[in-house]
Amino acid sequence: MERPIFKPIGTPTEQLDTPTLVVDLDALDHNIETVNSFFREREAKLRPHVEAHGCPAIAHRQLASAGTVGGISVSTVGEAEVFAQAGISDITVANEVVTTQKIARLCALARSCRVTVAVDNARVAERTSKAAVEAGVVLGVLVDVHTRLERCGVAPGEPAVALARQAHEADGLRFAGLMTYEGAILNDDADERATESRASVQRLLDTREMVERAGIAVETVSAGGTHNYDVVGDMAGVTEVPAGSYALLDYRYAFRRPHLKQAARVLATVMSRPQDDRAFLDCGQKAIGADAGLPALEDIEGAEIARMSAEHGFMMLEPEARDSVDLGDKVWLTPYEIGTTANIYDYVNAVRDGKLEVVWDVSARGRYR
Repeated sequence: MERPIFKPIGTPTEQLDTPTLVVDLDALDHNIETVNSFFREREAKLRPHVEAHGCPAIAHRQLASAGTVGGISVSTVGEAEVFAQAGISDITVANEVVTTQKIARLCALARSCRVTVAVDNARVAERTSKAAVEAGVVLGVLVDVHTRLERCGVAPGEPAVALARQAHEADGLRFAGLMTYEGAILNDDADERATESRASVQRLLDTREMVERAGIAVETVSAGGTHNYDVVGDMAGVTEVPAGSYALLDYRYAFRRPHLKQAARVLATVMSRPQDDRAFLDCGQKAIGADAGLPALEDIEGAEIARMSAEHGFMMLEPEARDSVDLGDKVWLTPYEIGTTANIYDYVNAVRDGKLEVVWDVSARGRYR
């Protein structure tokens, strides 16, 4: 566990010890208001996918703003347990849960809050039904439909209808509807991104029609994310959009979602200047998620992160940047993907107007099970 070095409330941001995860509250509030307001007058509502930040305080902030279904989405049972303990009573585990131990934990959780889980396999549906009956609870089930990624999900059409029928008829289960995870569509052309999004989600909507023709009511149709919430949220028949990264944003989405602000960054310190054309930061892969891509440097023209080791970030400096970077300077890094960065930290420093306002626990970090 990270050993916290707390600073008094009111401390100037650049006096925080580094490396540290910092959230700008004005940017966070802007993002929440911007996305939530889109859903307020629409059929579809937002179900924040909180694995992107793992922080109950941020989740409560998202739910306090009108435009949501009143609940959240997570990726693991462990995350669900953390957010339930933090007082959230409507939780969808938008992922397959297969092992006996995890299903038992879902059943235990269902005694105190509304729990829904994704299913894409008849054997797992049967196992989940049996466990729920033995525990004396009812678990909601979303049939996970494969529409784009080569990942989880039953095939659309008749295979999905058959699984929906099984869930609908099973004891201990409440067939809640259908979901898909079409994956982040990162096409730089907004029109092409919209076209690809609609094509993927339409496969889910066509499956919904088939399920309803079979006499089974479909309460929930879940699809979309930060990359396409404004496209999918306008499609008739979609009831909820589990967007997650929008609250804090990251470099992956920043230039594709320019109406949102970069709320989460990592503050680092220049720890070595061995040569004119390079500098090293005290922020490596252990302090910022670099698996999907390198972070971006802010506000230093002619400088870039060239590579990262476990403990160091390697900056290459063009001639125009060499006088701008000195030993001990603080620099800002924008994570390429916020989920893999937030998961590294036990707490986040939330600032406003350049001063520390509150420290929040990232309580769901590391809850992989």
